[in-house]
Amino acid sequence: MVQNKLIKVAMVALAAALPAQFATAHQYASNIAECPQLPARTTPPAGPHDLRPDDIKVIAAMGDSIMAGFALEGVNDGEGGTGILNVSSITEYRGQSWGIGGDEGAITLGNFVKHYNASSEGQSKGSHLATICHGLLCLDMFRNSEKDVLNAALSGGLAMNLDDELDYLIPRMKEIPDVNFETDWKLITIQIGSNDQCASCLNPFSGEVTVDKYTGYVEAAVERIKKEVPRVLVNLVGSFNVSAVYGLTKGQEYCRPLFNNPDAILNRVECSCFLFDDEARSNMDVLSDGYNDGLVNIYNKYKDQESDTFAVRYTPARIDIAGFPLEGMSNMDCFHPGKLVHQWVAKADEQIYCPNENDRFRVD
Repeated sequence: MVQNKLIKVAMVALAAALPAQFATAHQYASNIAECPQLPARTTPPAGPHDLRPDDIKVIAAMGDSIMAGFALEGVNDGEGGTGILNVSSITEYRGQSWGIGGDEGAITLGNFVKHYNASSEGQSKGSHLATICHGLLCLDMFRNSEKDVLNAALSGGLAMNLDDELDYLIPRMKEIPDVNFETDWKLITIQIGSNDQCASCLNPFSGEVTVDKYTGYVEAAVERIKKEVPRVLVNLVGSFNVSAVYGLTKGQEYCRPLFNNPDAILNRVECSCFLFDDEARSNMDVLSDGYNDGLVNIYNKYKDQESDTFAVRYTPARIDIAGFPLEGMSNMDCFHPGKLVHQWVAKADEQIYCPNENDRFRVD
């Protein structure tokens, strides 16, 4: 059984789903369907500081393979081949992505919003073969817009690819029939930085993943959203220390090592720094801390520029990977989070907090 403390650490990454303040009588549920509907508002929201879940008409997400739900289901040797050649090893399960998934019964922020606003749009659905990015080469022409909907994440994506994601996201948002682009409230969650840490040991990308470059790319994306997307709350989710995956997975049979070699795990290839020494992995942690400092600086900058139609919030990712149960990782590569972790992050607690009519999304 997973210890309660470990579960709570994993789930804190989505503070955006939590209310601004708790009412005197807290209500929790094991399933979002058990939460009562909110009474209808008597007045529309006054701005991004006054948003409830039922005010969100459009939910969108940006990021990398985590947000894309890559390998979320792990590998089932009974279907689609064996080992890493199994089709599930190159599949994105976007309908179950913690931040935007819309598959029926999936525990996701997308479905939480849908519970309170049945007319909300943007949730990604189902699964398809991965849409891969590698540096400036992004195979985003292979997107499945009907399934991705407003999940703009690209597997392998770096902060430098956020502009590519917006090239998809903004036009797609405008073409959804039941969305009034000018007047409907939107929530865009951005979580990126894991691949940036791993690329710090890989030329020629190392110069593109410095703290200054990362911060610049994220800020440029936020600035573009501010200019081109009306009525929007941007949720910046913090970076976490990916280096801990190395120690957690070393020598673990669950991780499907090749040729019985404890270091021949697929994540050693996916994260180039895992092939180097402790110093390289320590530098990943330094970068992650710097990325978070950069995100806080972006939040503070835009806090002074908030308006009735735009705001930015920062959600720290207080995730201790070293404390994860191994089965929380995808057994495909022991690098990507599995379904269990996606559910933990979406709930942000062992049970789901049911907001009341006085609760609001936090923006400070």
